[in-house]
This record gives sequence, C-alpha cells and structure tokens, in this order.
Amino acid sequence: MRDVEFKEADHSIFDLLNWIREKPNAFLDGECSIRRLRSFLVGYECGMGRLHVALRESAVFREFNDWVAKELGYAEPTSGWCNMILAKTASEEEAFSKFFELLDGFLKETQKKK
Repeated sequence: MRDVEFKEADHSIFDLLNWIREKPNAFLDGECSIRRLRSFLVGYECGMGRLHVALRESAVFREFNDWVAKELGYAEPTSGWCNMILAKTASEEEAFSKFFELLDGFLKETQKKK
C-alpha cells in the first residue's frame, strides 16, 4: 500500500467541539447525547480521512481519553471517554454536559504545560 499524504484542515478538533457546544442541535440531530457526540466525531474524522485531510490537534485530543480516566478515578482508559463519562452520570444529557466540563479542565491543564 502506498503512503498517502494528509493535508491539515483549516480547523482543529477543538474548533469543531466548540461549534458543537454552541449549536448541538445542528450537529447532533436535535439531541444532546454523548453517544451521538462520539458517533459524530468518529464519522467526521472518517469522512475527513477519506479526503486525506486531518483535523489539527487530533493528537492532543487523543490524550483526553487518558486524562478522563485519571480525572474520573479509573485505573485504565480502556472503555473510552464516552463510556467512562456515561458510567459516572445519570443520563445522556448529563454526560454530554460533563463531557464539556471535562474538556474545559483538560484544555486548561494542557495549556498550562505549553
């Protein structure tokens, strides 16, 4: 298989997440659901990948999974950020809100390291 060069998108994963935070109904079909959020992100990145475009800061976002595990008291992040957050909340909507709360904490901590 030949190596394919990826172009960098004009926006980052965090830009996309902020757009979703501002207008979740437009992106998630009218439902503030953490499972829909995760599915949307996976689909978006797959679609971009088919066009050989990579979202900026995707590598930083991949660190979010380990950070969530530590933050929520998990020994390992094997179940993924979506499932870990769902297990600690009472509903999809609560988990959706918790995701953005955790994301803000992650970004604040990540920015301090720079």
